[in-house]
Amino acid sequence: MDELPRKSADEFRSAEKLPVILLLENIRSMHNVGSVFRTADAFLAQRIFLCGYTPKPPHRDIHKTALGATETVEW
Repeated sequence: MDELPRKSADEFRSAEKLPVILLLENIRSMHNVGSVFRTADAFLAQRIFLCGYTPKPPHRDIHKTALGATETVEW
């Protein structure tokens, strides 16, 4: 993780975002939710909306897959 050229949380918040908002509705898998957070972080998406019975952070399975993206991407 230290070798990746990833933005810090402060750099991410101040960076210009893609005008993309993701909507996750009724996604059962916490690993898939974490993966979407990680992808949104990589592409600088504006935010994620979690609807229905989609699991929400904080949860260890989401954090395990998201690799810290739940702290940077607005949701």
